[in-house]
Amino acid sequence: MDGYGKRILIIDDGTGCRALLEAQLAQEGYAVHTAYYGVAGIPDQVRKRRFDAVIADDHMLGFTGSEFAKFCRMTWPNTPLILLIRDRNSLTDYAEESGAATCICTPYEVAMLLNVLGRVTQPDSTEHASSQ
Repeated sequence: MDGYGKRILIIDDGTGCRALLEAQLAQEGYAVHTAYYGVAGIPDQVRKRRFDAVIADDHMLGFTGSEFAKFCRMTWPNTPLILLIRDRNSLTDYAEESGAATCICTPYEVAMLLNVLGRVTQPDSTEHASSQ
């Protein structure tokens, strides 16, 4: 269980996607918290918590991934953000523009997401790259 003790926040307005990812990460030992969309979907008590990583869809109701990334930088300045994006052609540009630790193009392989999550939650991780 690579994720033991690490707290992950998943933000996705897709109920099925969010639930599936939550179950997959919990199976790997991560302590998973979820929110249903953007800033409005994050309860105050969650905003005050510290997370080891945040995973968010780049297309949420009322928010773009870049807008949400700015919110994350203000709320959790040292927490890596993994954005799940749909446009494979702008993957690298989007990662740099958004300030996310990494962007992963959907659909993705769970093993690859777990690998990326393991890398960005390492204590000395400074990864800022794109993943396919």
